[in-house]
Amino acid sequence: MTRMAGQAPIVRDARGDANLVRPWTLAFVVGELAGFIPPAVAGVTLGMLAAPDFAFVIFLTLAGVAEGAVLGAAQAWVLRRYAPGIDSRQWITATAAAAGFAWFIGMGTSVIGGSSTAPAWVMIVLLSPLWVMALVGMGFAQWTVLRQTVPRSARWIWVTAAAWLAGVTIPIVALSAVPDGWPIWTHGVVGLAAAVAMGLTVGALTGRTLTNLLLTQRIHSGIAGTRSGRP
Repeated sequence: MTRMAGQAPIVRDARGDANLVRPWTLAFVVGELAGFIPPAVAGVTLGMLAAPDFAFVIFLTLAGVAEGAVLGAAQAWVLRRYAPGIDSRQWITATAAAAGFAWFIGMGTSVIGGSSTAPAWVMIVLLSPLWVMALVGMGFAQWTVLRQTVPRSARWIWVTAAAWLAGVTIPIVALSAVPDGWPIWTHGVVGLAAAVAMGLTVGALTGRTLTNLLLTQRIHSGIAGTRSGRP
């Protein structure tokens, strides 16, 4: 099926990896840093108030939705230039919902694990499916928008999940390596550096895959146009 006259093109300018990967990665880093402000503020505030566990789950889930909306908006800014056929509002909504879901699973399982008296291995076995769902959720949610204009793009789900797994490992390892006796500002510096490294990692991996998907779609669209008699 060829594109109808007047319809926004799926891909307008995706001629090489550098054209999309660099702005996508930059937008990812900026979006993550800005988006993490609501969860950070909520976490610190709730901690100072000695809020109960359910409050952490509720308010950090809402803060996670805000984080996802900011990240989705940053990504949509790039998509509007390189893939204007992808609906920006749907992309932002899907990203926000997936981020909120991930925070809900993360905080919820943390509360369950912290209050349970079961052995650690039992909790890991029981909670692992939820962690997998949270990990896959972002790619799946975004794919439901992506597939509307980019068919055969299901690999976005698995690449995004793998990229996030690699990305979130960075701050976990970095912060755990900082001795407890070090000044609090050192934890902040390490955390900030780790967050940037995470954004660079996830952004670069997903950006390359997105570029390949868009280029493939562009090629298929060109072939379809040629077969239908279009130049």
